[in-house]
Amino acid sequence: MDRPLARRRPRHRREDSGTSLNPPLNGDVFINYRESDSHSYGALLYLALVHRFGSARVFLDSESIPAGADYAAELLSRVRRARVLLAVIGPDWLSCAGAGGGRRLDDPDDWVRRELATAFDAGVRVIPVLTDEATLPGEQELPTDIAALSRCQYRRLRPRDAVADLARLVADIAPATLLLPSANTTCEANALPF
Repeated sequence: MDRPLARRRPRHRREDSGTSLNPPLNGDVFINYRESDSHSYGALLYLALVHRFGSARVFLDSESIPAGADYAAELLSRVRRARVLLAVIGPDWLSCAGAGGGRRLDDPDDWVRRELATAFDAGVRVIPVLTDEATLPGEQELPTDIAALSRCQYRRLRPRDAVADLARLVADIAPATLLLPSANTTCEANALPF
């Protein structure tokens, strides 16, 4: 008698189902950026990190907040749950002006500032990622609730050295967050998509 072929249960990708060592925490890495200054670098980081760790482990607001969700609640909740926040800082990050003409960073309701302040309050590890010719702001240049940013060890992300810079950043993040590669990673564990 012919037996029907056993149906295979679908394999769940680690980013979806998790394991005891790699639970789906929905945003182990939070990408903080200023739209007018460094959005393209934020997107580049997101693509590289998703390729390495899976989308459930990397948070970028435009990709990770579900339609119809309260974005304010989502942003602050995800920052608090993150293990690492990457603060993407471009050349105009510090001086970007708001609607009133003053620095956006001086506004307590500025989202970049709120996310950073929340991360520092929650004990999240903050890694500044300096793009182009940006420099790390000094403590006196920052509002007091995010002045600790000036003391965080930074990394660079340069267009000419993007692959090497991204590889170094991934290597920095992985041990600190106990992130394991996602199941969709190629045989070359450190391969990046560019």
